[in-house]
Amino acid sequence: MKLSGREFLRSLSEFFSQTDYEAELLLLLILPVSMLIIFLFYINSRRSATSLFDTIPEKDLEFIDTVRLQKGLEEFDRDFLIELALTSRVKPGYIFIDLDAFTKAEQGLKSKLLEQGDNPEKDNKYQHLLKLKSKLFKTH
Repeated sequence: MKLSGREFLRSLSEFFSQTDYEAELLLLLILPVSMLIIFLFYINSRRSATSLFDTIPEKDLEFIDTVRLQKGLEEFDRDFLIELALTSRVKPGYIFIDLDAFTKAEQGLKSKLLEQGDNPEKDNKYQHLLKLKSKLFKTH
């Protein structure tokens, strides 16, 4: 049985004209709302994934960059120390200038490594942290 284009369109029109228009309207409302909800979840998940520096005020970031440049640190060193400060619950600016705050973050990393069963003396992150400590807090 062959159907021409005109007959196909007529049969589609008859099929949809027999249904209740309220159900179609409801479906047309559900589709955009569900797409909007999916889009909002997508936006929020992307925002939380890239929000390492969003919690730090702009003035603090400028201060951290100034200290980083004065001490001769690279950007990845800054990022490493900020991440360590946030996980150790130390204010990110203080880890660059306060030896006590730095020591608290260092002890936090060391205890985390010990809990995982790793040797801190052989861990690359911990060794890098010790190098950064000697750069930041030079004692003559």
